[in-house]
Parts: sequence; structure tokens; C-alpha cells
Amino acid sequence: MTTTTDPSYVDPALINPRAVRLVEAFKNALARMRDEEGLTFDDLNAVADLLQRTQTATGAPLALVAMPLYSELFQGGRDGYTPSEDVNSPTFIPGSPCIDNPGTLQMQPDEPGTPLIVSGRVLDGHGWPLAGAKLDIYHAANNGNYSGLYDDGVPKYNLRGHQFTDADGRYTFTTITPVAYADPHITAVDGVAEAVAAVGRSLYRPAHIHYEVHHPDLIAPWRGEVYFKGDPVIPVDFVGGTLAPPALQADTVLHEDPEDIADHGFQGPYRTMEFDFILKTRTSPGTITPKATPA
Repeated sequence: MTTTTDPSYVDPALINPRAVRLVEAFKNALARMRDEEGLTFDDLNAVADLLQRTQTATGAPLALVAMPLYSELFQGGRDGYTPSEDVNSPTFIPGSPCIDNPGTLQMQPDEPGTPLIVSGRVLDGHGWPLAGAKLDIYHAANNGNYSGLYDDGVPKYNLRGHQFTDADGRYTFTTITPVAYADPHITAVDGVAEAVAAVGRSLYRPAHIHYEVHHPDLIAPWRGEVYFKGDPVIPVDFVGGTLAPPALQADTVLHEDPEDIADHGFQGPYRTMEFDFILKTRTSPGTITPKATPA
């Protein structure tokens, strides 16, 4: 590295033209917001202060706390594949137990909630199955808490697990039906409720199941959430009002026949849900129609 006592010297070899362009574009965007929307320096300070207080309360990295501001911008799916997220969820914990396929997520004997049987396939852009794909699966309990994040007496991997797809790319697991929830650690931060209401959002997140999908043929692991069609919280989602597009919303069916319930070993009504992942591999086309069908 070149050294110099000239305080105006900048080593040309260290300049990143892309970084220069991005910083300039960001400042220009702020200037447009200042001129067209009345953005003030106090506005920026208020947002930064709220994010910092939320980060302190949750312990999550600041970049993840700020996700409601930008997560929708970077969501995949514009190429017809199942929309994905390019960030790791702060609720993910590695090392979940392997479950059979079909299998059941680890849960407490008295786990509250309606049983849910989830099934589907993992397919590539040609509609062919991805056998042996690893699915990391997890979701919040009915009280909105994720296991392993807080010292609350809940087993570390409660409602968590991973399994591998069969030769047809199919996966099946049993859990309890997730519900909408508000994170008490976030909602307790002074100013959060007012800020959320000001932009027309709810303090709640819609019910969802988190997945990570890994397979050697994938261009990149798939990370994201699958939601439930008809959930009224989706349009006012705390994190993003368009974060759950139709391609990430699955239908569920309620089963109430006593004989059917008994055959499945449940004590009361249960639900079923099917969701197929259409993921881009190294041999998949660049874009596809939203629904790939098996060849």
C-alpha cells in the first residue's frame, strides 16, 4: 500500500467504482425525497434512533432490525421461481434434529395448536424433482416465541427440524398450525407502536413457516417463509405488506371427520397444506412461467 503524508492523497487502487456509484445514487435518492416528500434530517435521526433502540432490546444485528425498510426490495421471484429472501432470518438456529420423511417436528407433549400436515415437492425449473434436498423447517409457537432464542424453558429445537426429500422430490411433516404473532421484545420498545401505525402496518406478523432448502444443484440455497392464503394480516404485515405474494401463500384444508381424525391419531380437527418449491438449478432456464409442472 502506498503511503504519503499528503492528506489529500487517495490511493486509486483502493477506489471501488461501484461503491462510488451506489453512494452517489443513495444520496441522490435522499435528495429527491427531501425535495419531493419533505424529508428532513430529523426524520432520518428519528428512524435511526428507533432502530438502535430496537436492536438494543432484541440483540439482533442492526441490519436485520432494519429489514422492514428494505426486505421487499430484494425479494426474489421476478423470474417466475418461488420468491426467496437473500437474508438469514434472526430466528434461524443451525443444528436442528433430522426427522423422517414423513416425520414430525419436535414439540412438547402439551403443545397448543391445531395439528397441521404439510406436504409438497421440491422441483427445478423444468419441473423435475430434486431428490435428497435438505429442508430446514421451523416456526413460532402459538405464543409467538421461537425456541432457542430466549431462556424461557422451552427445548432449544422445539418446532424445528430438517428432513430430506424422497426420490420424487416430496416432503411431508406434521406440526401445529402457526398463528399470527407480535414479538413482545420489539413491541415493548418505546415508539415502535406509533411508528408502525403511522405507516399503516400492524404490530403482528402473519402466520408463516420458515424454510431453508439446500441441494448441490441449486444456484443458491432458498430461504424464505410460506404463508397461509386468506390471512388478513398479510396486507398489513409488520415486516412488509407485499412480502407474502400469492406465490408464497398456500391453501389449507380443515378436516373434521371423526373417523379421519382417529385414523391420523389426532384428538381433534386437523389441517393439511400443500406447497411446491420451484427452484433454480444450474441447468434450469433463466425464467419460467410461475407454475412449473413435472415433466
